[in-house]
Amino acid sequence: MVQQGWVVSQVNQGFPALNTMFPGGTDMTVLNELPSWDWSSLFRPHVWGYLLFGLNVGMAWHWWVPAFVLVSSCYLLAVTLLPRRPVTAALISIALFFTPFLQWWYGPSTLFSVAWPLLAMAAVVWVLVDTRRWVRIVWSVATGYFAVTLAMGLYVPYIIPGLLVFLTFSVGFLFRVRPWAVGGARAAWGRLTPLIASGLAAIVITAVWALTRIATFDAIQSTVYPGQRLAATGGVLVGDPYLAGIGGAPWNQALKAIPGGSLLGLNSSESSSVILLSLFVLPGLIWFAVRSFGSKHRVDWLLVSAVLLFALIAAYLLVPGWDAVAHVLQLDRVPAERFRVVFVVLLPLFAILVVDHVDRAETKRAWIVGLCCSVFAAVIIFALWSRIRSLNPEILGLAPTWKIIAVLLVLMTLLLFIKRGVVAAAAMLLVASVLMGWGVNPIYQGVFDLSKTDTGEAILKADKAETGVWIGIGSYETMAILVESGVSSLSGVQNYPTEQMWDEIDPTSKYENEWNRLGQVQWSLGTGALKIANPQANLIAVTVDPCSSFAQDEVSYILADSPVSAELDCVLEKSTIQQGQVEMRIYEIVPAGRG
Repeated sequence: MVQQGWVVSQVNQGFPALNTMFPGGTDMTVLNELPSWDWSSLFRPHVWGYLLFGLNVGMAWHWWVPAFVLVSSCYLLAVTLLPRRPVTAALISIALFFTPFLQWWYGPSTLFSVAWPLLAMAAVVWVLVDTRRWVRIVWSVATGYFAVTLAMGLYVPYIIPGLLVFLTFSVGFLFRVRPWAVGGARAAWGRLTPLIASGLAAIVITAVWALTRIATFDAIQSTVYPGQRLAATGGVLVGDPYLAGIGGAPWNQALKAIPGGSLLGLNSSESSSVILLSLFVLPGLIWFAVRSFGSKHRVDWLLVSAVLLFALIAAYLLVPGWDAVAHVLQLDRVPAERFRVVFVVLLPLFAILVVDHVDRAETKRAWIVGLCCSVFAAVIIFALWSRIRSLNPEILGLAPTWKIIAVLLVLMTLLLFIKRGVVAAAAMLLVASVLMGWGVNPIYQGVFDLSKTDTGEAILKADKAETGVWIGIGSYETMAILVESGVSSLSGVQNYPTEQMWDEIDPTSKYENEWNRLGQVQWSLGTGALKIANPQANLIAVTVDPCSSFAQDEVSYILADSPVSAELDCVLEKSTIQQGQVEMRIYEIVPAGRG
């Protein structure tokens, strides 16, 4: 809702780089993935629809382009490593899209944080294996381009886990194919040159973008909330001591019905997780990796690197006491609950690694390993079910298909290790994923533009007659209508505080700790001195006297969804608009004695 409000505001203001709704303006090229006529939009393909086709088509474009990139990237990686299994690749890719974590946190920054490492890993394979220069260049350019897209999304807690997977995979695959064995180190560097050059170009472009917006970044970094937060190692056990949240994907269907917090998490989004396929098949990958050391072939360093990566992730989530090392690795910039995104990236990767090994294995006994892994998966699911049943049994009743999902996951784990069962395993993964993620985001057509409502048109009419600054009091809807109408307003969700606006509201900076944060600016009327408080970390509640010098000088209009108290002076009702079941009122701030 926050992002859509800013999008409509951008449409109504003509897609400026600096949106002037808040006094002083807000940079639209940083945070929230918003459309603007700025050069940085060249690297945001998901906003092109707004700029080229308008609001309604633009919203659909914004929704589906990241999804297309995600599914395509997953398919490309899968079909690159499993060229004879296009159906399996397609099923896994679609299953990834329906992962509950992605559905509940759906947005460009989330989807690109998963799509890019998958695309980049596929690129590593092609640049190291394919001898055609143009192929290596195409893959490198695509990877570099979307690296900029990912970086401009700016959500570091999602970027770092995917980057970690990519780097680990790259090292493992490099040692698996050993390109220096044929042609020496020079030949190996020659193959990697296009990808390295593309990466450096992406870094330069991102640096230019950031440096030309350094004031905005300084404002964001200096906020009290969210500010710069570092997480401690072993943090998952603090917020999720029973691991029901991180492992609760089979019961994520309940998140659509749970009104608040539960054993799974604080709310539906925070509770969403991912099928822990990487954990289910981990014993099998460990077995394959260990056996490769004693085989007549070379050690499979790709499997070894994957196992070591999982060990590092598990250590960060579960083992406290090594914060200094985690800081060097930048892991502490990712809160434990956000680190779940790494398991989304690992889901297709570990499935692919298992199938790749099974397809290349000379023995037909991999099913024994698969059986052990399926028993391991069953034990994990049973342990989680036992905890949920004893501590929060309501969840079980709100997830009616969890038993079906559990059976599918156990069978899927077994069939992944059987050559003829791989397609069936991928199909089961898809069915389980759809059962968990379907309906989280209902399909709808078009955008409900609040500026086109009767209230929105009344606001624009009043502002056109005499331009002024607005505040909204009452429900969230008053703020949303003002934001989408594009008028100058002190109500809305600020990404960071604009200096001009808060110099006007709080010239002595008495309440700087309260307003220097990302949050919703919510107004109410009262008497006496202006007051600012934080009922919650991301809410800035301002109480103002309409007769105060600030209101008289800086505020022109009030939009309210209920009558203003008759005891308050300096407020004059201009119009009443029937908006559905609610009467919206527009008031004008006037000198004392006229209200």
